Amino acid sequence: MVPNATETRPARSRIASALPPLLIWCALALLLRQVPPDGSEHGNLGQFLGRFHVLVLHGPLVILALVPVMELMRRRPRWAHLAPVAGGLLSLAAFLAFVTALDGWLLAWSGGYRGSDVTRHMWLGLWLAGACGSAALARCGALPRALYPALLAAAVALMVWTGHTGGSISHGDGFLTDKMPARLRTLLGMPAAAPRPAEASAGAAKVVRAGPGSADPANPAYFAVHIAPLLARSCLPCHKPEKHKGGLLMDTYAHLMRGGDDGAVVAPGNPKESDILRRLRLPASDDDSMPSDGDKPLTPEEIQMIERWIGAGAKSG
Repeated sequence: MVPNATETRPARSRIASALPPLLIWCALALLLRQVPPDGSEHGNLGQFLGRFHVLVLHGPLVILALVPVMELMRRRPRWAHLAPVAGGLLSLAAFLAFVTALDGWLLAWSGGYRGSDVTRHMWLGLWLAGACGSAALARCGALPRALYPALLAAAVALMVWTGHTGGSISHGDGFLTDKMPARLRTLLGMPAAAPRPAEASAGAAKVVRAGPGSADPANPAYFAVHIAPLLARSCLPCHKPEKHKGGLLMDTYAHLMRGGDDGAVVAPGNPKESDILRRLRLPASDDDSMPSDGDKPLTPEEIQMIERWIGAGAKSG
């Protein structure tokens, strides 16, 4: 039996409504796969546009968070008029999620970022955009309406997960849980908080400090006592295995001395040729300044400590 035109038109209409968002999502997924962040910077215009990511990302997060609230409120007769508002907000959140995902890729690709944390956050943002778009399509009937609650729940869950990974990239791992009360950690079945890198280095420094000559920049122990804690505090957020700019890792002495994509950053015995000092002394407004986000900058006295260590041979024991 061949269905008549009135029976087939709604199905074709639903397919036509769902096809453009699907094609956009596939095109964005192909872009992320074929042109992933490679740790190299790609032009000032891309970086300028990409840096709007930290501004536009709040739009879909706030709007999406309102949708479940309105969906629950509209079930009461006095709030029934919120039904179309919830649908409009969800569609807006889906559109902004796609824009945010694209801008996030542009920031990572043009800004010289790479690493597992960056890649994970980038793909989670894409899946969040897909979940928001699918939920909006299910709500308006372009996809089976029965899928709407599950798709909306998935979008909210992805929003939380994506936001957490983004916070870890910007503020370091454990940003949300480092200060969690011990009783709450136990209640949630979480392990005790591990010491932060700077704290661990400081702890090791107390042991090494007892040795003679640890204040001498030529002493191999000077790196562990004085330099490693500074790097852990101000440099590791952008130069660790999970996220490193310019191919430069600073989590170990060996990685620091190896340098990055542009070559060595430390020239033992030659502070003037050590690029790390040049970058540390640049104004925060300069694109080459370290730390690049302006967070936890080193004081002039701390930079002088690094300069003395390099001048004395940049040794480590």
